[in-house]
Amino acid sequence: MMNEKRRTLYTVFLAVFTAVLTCLPAVKTYGADSIVIRSVNLKFDSQYGSEEILMPGITTTTTGISVKEVIWKRDISKWKAGKNERVSVILTSDSTIFADAYNRSECKITGAKFVSAKALDNNTLEVKADYVPVVILGKTARAGWSDSKKTKAVWEKVEFATGYQVALYADDKLKKRISVETNTIDLSEYMDKDAVYYYEVRAIGYSADDRKYMKEGDYVTSEDTIMEYDGDTTGVWKGNTYKQEDGGVPRNSWKQILNDWYYFDGNGIRQTGWLQSGQRWYYLNPKDGKLLMGWQFVNGKWYYLNPGGGEMLTGWIQPQPGVWYFLNSDGSMASSTHVGSYWVDASGKWIP
Repeated sequence: MMNEKRRTLYTVFLAVFTAVLTCLPAVKTYGADSIVIRSVNLKFDSQYGSEEILMPGITTTTTGISVKEVIWKRDISKWKAGKNERVSVILTSDSTIFADAYNRSECKITGAKFVSAKALDNNTLEVKADYVPVVILGKTARAGWSDSKKTKAVWEKVEFATGYQVALYADDKLKKRISVETNTIDLSEYMDKDAVYYYEVRAIGYSADDRKYMKEGDYVTSEDTIMEYDGDTTGVWKGNTYKQEDGGVPRNSWKQILNDWYYFDGNGIRQTGWLQSGQRWYYLNPKDGKLLMGWQFVNGKWYYLNPGGGEMLTGWIQPQPGVWYFLNSDGSMASSTHVGSYWVDASGKWIP
């Protein structure tokens, strides 16, 4: 009876021991004369292509190891300069064996960022890294000025560029150098004198980090634009006051500066918002005090300011041939209502 119990206990113990062994991870074994590789290195050699992204060269100087295969996660046609691209580099060794895994200090990578390094078998190691492509930026195909505004520079975008450097010239003298993220910029604040203006523009990496991976392109010169102003061009702004060439400031009067009109009070301060001058009302840009004209949306209502002088209009107006609107006595546009026997719709137009 006692022997039967012992045999049963031994059988149970053997079953449990076998189950435990089955659950344990496989243990990597090495031959007595095997040499384990303690450290690995990889070098990514960036290749700068002109207006195109090229594959980097990938090498190792670790003795007895060679690069067998390079597998990129995405096709090179989808790469962007300055953006991480994941790669798997397969290393092989004939005479030595790899450890199960390596950390970043054991697997040293230059020219890319370490992600992981794990053995596929004794003689094969997969190293994953993030590489950042580089490029020499091209030049814009065209640089000119907007048809709607003479002071607005516009040029065609350059592939991979994250910014542009613009150098503005007035009568062949450098006026201003500025960097922007878009392919257009209004240069009106620097084009404040009668002169012949042009600019040079080149593609750049906008941020300091972008410039690590993008080499700037060549400058392209725009065509000329000639600025001839009707108003004063000799004074300078001092905050909200305009100091004229003779040292005086305009007071209680209108003043045309460049091509825009401003109104200055008795202290020489430019005014903004609604302004009554004589029997007429005007609306001055709340941001910079420039006299506004045409249709303006103010505090939820539409107003029409005479394009020829800026004064607020009332009554029936015909801004376009055959298109009529009615403006109330406060200048606001009537809509969705009868004006006498006439009906104006939601847009304010008279409907015959």
